[in-house]
Amino acid sequence: MAVEQVEFHFDPVCPFCWVTSQWVREVVSLRSVEVDWRPLSLRVLNEGIGYADKPADYPQAHQRGLEMLRLVVAAERLYGPEIVGDLYRELGQAVWDVPAPRQATFEAVLAETARRRDLGAVLSRLGLDTGLAEAAVNSEYDEVIRQETNAAVERAGGGVGTPILSFAPPDGPAFFGPVIDTPPEGQEALRLWDAVTTLAYRPGFAELKRGVRSFPDTPLSAAIAGERTRVR
Repeated sequence: MAVEQVEFHFDPVCPFCWVTSQWVREVVSLRSVEVDWRPLSLRVLNEGIGYADKPADYPQAHQRGLEMLRLVVAAERLYGPEIVGDLYRELGQAVWDVPAPRQATFEAVLAETARRRDLGAVLSRLGLDTGLAEAAVNSEYDEVIRQETNAAVERAGGGVGTPILSFAPPDGPAFFGPVIDTPPEGQEALRLWDAVTTLAYRPGFAELKRGVRSFPDTPLSAAIAGERTRVR
């Protein structure tokens, strides 16, 4: 059976991206799908938009994502692309698999995502050089991240966020999403995968969208999971 090639473009501080990545990992465990995990920075995406109408911690949260992606680029250079998926999983767990804040509000969850993590500990759990944590404050990696982000967005036609799924890259179809609040498992995960890929490969298909969404269910966001949100 041929292995299906997919690129998954991620920012560790995006909750929707995190939940979708868990679904994709479930599909990989059940199907012949190979994923190349690639950085996509919300901080870069918002450079032309700004944060004037956003809560106070938005830019700090996106900055934390950029810092983590600098670490991803540095680790990939040293260890190769095969380390990126494992590193994203550890970074995502460091952000989202933590206790919920006392206040059951989006602002409290956002403030938690804006908090700096112990990146040395993340690297240590994977047996990687903990000195790579210094990459988080090194802007020399930003141009690579910007190029990766722009390339992913261009594939999807612009005006999108995270995650972006790119099928048969670099020339196959690419889409933002799917945006889901919980990761399906087993046959349910495969049904969703089949639905998404069917639409992706449908000639001329462009968009299926609604503005209403519910906040993802993670340990950090458990108190607000399922609430209506327009957060991107």
